[in-house]
Amino acid sequence: MSPRRIAKALAGIGIAVLIVIVVAAVVIIKGRERERKLLANTVSVEPGSLLHARNFHWTQMKGDKQQWQLTASEANYGEDRSSITLKDSKLMMVLDDGKPLSAQAHRVYLKVTGDHVNRAEFSGGLVLHYGDVKITTQSGTFLPDSDSLEAQGPVEITGDGFRIAGVDLEAKPRARTFTLKHQVVTDLTAGAARAAKHS
Repeated sequence: MSPRRIAKALAGIGIAVLIVIVVAAVVIIKGRERERKLLANTVSVEPGSLLHARNFHWTQMKGDKQQWQLTASEANYGEDRSSITLKDSKLMMVLDDGKPLSAQAHRVYLKVTGDHVNRAEFSGGLVLHYGDVKITTQSGTFLPDSDSLEAQGPVEITGDGFRIAGVDLEAKPRARTFTLKHQVVTDLTAGAARAAKHS
């Protein structure tokens, strides 16, 4: 065998080995990408999340008294530790006047400082119960420090003997003031109208 033929044979073997190495590397990398995607879907960690929790439960205490209780089917803590995203959440508390307050929302984004909630953004439907009054809307923003609740879009407020519907809500829940800005429709049932006449 001539040196030229040996060089060609070695070059051919080298090219074949290089092709095998490149193909093997591509297969291994693709397999790891599939494993990462499968793991991310299994754990359901959102991009930018530091930690993911299922069956989330947070109780805020003041002394030996429970102030409020927050539960959710899932929670994602932001990498910066200043935000929490909740799925299928429920808040329960009893206010100073003794009336129960509960709120349910499909998705809630909380902006926090330590264990203090600065801002809560609700989406996917919000149902708020205060005593015998129920407020329903698709989304809203609550700023606890300024006692401000805003909801863009349709809002319905119902209670014993009344139903009020409108668009765009501005409220001060602790002060018990609720303002619907547009297209307000009020419906008083016969029982409520009789009670109002006798008062």
